[in-house]
Amino acid sequence: MMQEEQETNLLPKSSPMLSERAARAKIGSFTKLVSIGAIVLVAAGAFASTKIARTTAEEPQASTGFSLFSSLRRLVVAPDKALNGEDSDRINVLLLGIGGAGHDGPELTDTMVFASYKPSTNQVGMISVPRDLTVNIPNYGYRKINAVNAIAEMNESGSGMAAAASTIHDILGQTVNYTVKVDFQGFEEIIDDVGGVDVYVDTSFTDSMYPLDDGEGHTEEISFTQGWTTMNGKTALKYARSRHGGNGEGSDYARAARQQKILLALKDKALSLNVLLNPAKLNKIISTVRNNVSTNISIWEMMRLAEYIPKINRESMVLRVLDTSPGSPLYATKINDVFVTLPRNEDWSDLKLIAANIFEKNDAVTSQVAALPAKPTATDGVRIEIQNGTTTTGLAARTAELLESSGFTIAIVSNADVRNYPKTMIFDYTNGKKAEELASLQKYLDADVVMTPQGYLSSDAVVPDSLGSVPDRTGSDIDFLIIIGENGMNLVMN
Repeated sequence: MMQEEQETNLLPKSSPMLSERAARAKIGSFTKLVSIGAIVLVAAGAFASTKIARTTAEEPQASTGFSLFSSLRRLVVAPDKALNGEDSDRINVLLLGIGGAGHDGPELTDTMVFASYKPSTNQVGMISVPRDLTVNIPNYGYRKINAVNAIAEMNESGSGMAAAASTIHDILGQTVNYTVKVDFQGFEEIIDDVGGVDVYVDTSFTDSMYPLDDGEGHTEEISFTQGWTTMNGKTALKYARSRHGGNGEGSDYARAARQQKILLALKDKALSLNVLLNPAKLNKIISTVRNNVSTNISIWEMMRLAEYIPKINRESMVLRVLDTSPGSPLYATKINDVFVTLPRNEDWSDLKLIAANIFEKNDAVTSQVAALPAKPTATDGVRIEIQNGTTTTGLAARTAELLESSGFTIAIVSNADVRNYPKTMIFDYTNGKKAEELASLQKYLDADVVMTPQGYLSSDAVVPDSLGSVPDRTGSDIDFLIIIGENGMNLVMN
């Protein structure tokens, strides 16, 4: 969970995305106890507790103890009511993690977890959404998704959760029934309030650039050792936020997986009798969540959700992290020198398929979504020039190795005159005469194709992205010129 500098505009403005603005419910302080159960229901920890203002209800005292549950239960007088999504057997929750006051970009969402609970089977599924995923925000153009909440809050206080939920609906195709937003301080204090969490560290790693959040950009070195460890709030926050760890733990995707582990550990601890039967701990949690967590879950909905908590089986949970690995529906690239994540073919349908099948635990969904295309094949004599259109060393050479192993002849490998291509380009010099090879290259490299009008008319195997002249390569005797773009890293550097 680490905040970053304020985002800049990436691409031209486009169609509206953020339309819904749900009002946040004001929930009394005495409801905070039950909301601890809600924190951990859907997303196995992603139902964070509620903040927000007091109502007329009095705050419970420590002496009331566990009997508070039965008192609250008597307040629920609408057993016939259904939770949002319950009628369709799917309750969707969005968990947002922000830095909060005292951090740079306090409303940027460092964490976004979309979670679903299926009452009929007690299944839970979680999808971590990368903060670099780029979406269109009306009047602001293309921005990273972590800026949606911040921009909405800047324009209208209290509107960020609804804006983020609307954006998630657009890209995943799922209605967000409930939203929870927690800041770093709340995250840290809640873990301390429950007495720490037990986490299994899968991989030992050291991060020498962990931010101190001192306003001066200073960092410290942190380390984690493989194995079980009990983490207090400060340690758990560092484990969840770290972005520069070695041993494969330096990516946002590894960080998202660690965040899911912390949420599950918090669920286990929050539901332990050591917490539920301890009035002092409960009162500390109540105080913490009142000041640091916001949600649109009402009191009766919390009570209803609390009934489901004991039924959830951790072994049946499905945890997914959306990344840019080979076969993923996403790819990484640069726009205006900013690293971003985009959907392949500018299409959200693959992500919607994953979200629709969130409870599938096998690889069937993944294979439906974005299986890597087969390597391209070539007849003898197909000659290719490859240029590196990025500043990443080795992309052209690595691509040449892959294509040579598939039967292509690599005539030239060099750097392009321009080194900021976001996507791979293929220029056809055959006038459509080698359309089958061109089509296989287009699919394999996820490339845009440029053909001459004559080539397009003589071939029905390739649909070019643009028609026109191709760069002059007189004397090079090539069939195709391939300029590798940033998206090429997803294929050739893995």
